[in-house]
Amino acid sequence: MGASEALIVPNDIDAALSDPRVLWTEDILRFADTDALGHINNTTFSVLCESGRVHLLASRINPTLPAGVFFVIARLAIDFRAELHYPGAARTGTWITRIGRSSLAVAQMILSGGQLAATSEAVCVLMDSTTRRPAPLPDQARRAAEALLRAPEA
Repeated sequence: MGASEALIVPNDIDAALSDPRVLWTEDILRFADTDALGHINNTTFSVLCESGRVHLLASRINPTLPAGVFFVIARLAIDFRAELHYPGAARTGTWITRIGRSSLAVAQMILSGGQLAATSEAVCVLMDSTTRRPAPLPDQARRAAEALLRAPEA
């Protein structure tokens, strides 16, 4: 069983849809996203994940950061659960599962037509733009992240 499977189970979809700590983005699936097999290419799933992560960081965390720092992605794991097809749309739910000294771990679920298409986990690290080294999360950013913390069940 993959790590994401331990984080997200299908019956968690309803809970995630009603949880204010989960931020949702919606993306239109484009014809250009299809592959030779007629379904949405696996690389598009990473783009959907990016859309969700960027939305979470840009709307909730980045406004609390001082100048001279930025987030980079250090890890991304995707578990594919179902095909996506054009035409269509996908909703990506994103939430924080762990807050480290200089990093945030996020989990995501991608839904289409109410069905779970993928789950993912990522680690985003706050970097200092001058030193290009990890920077500690400032207190205000940590508080913003704590408001979105939805730790996996033990």
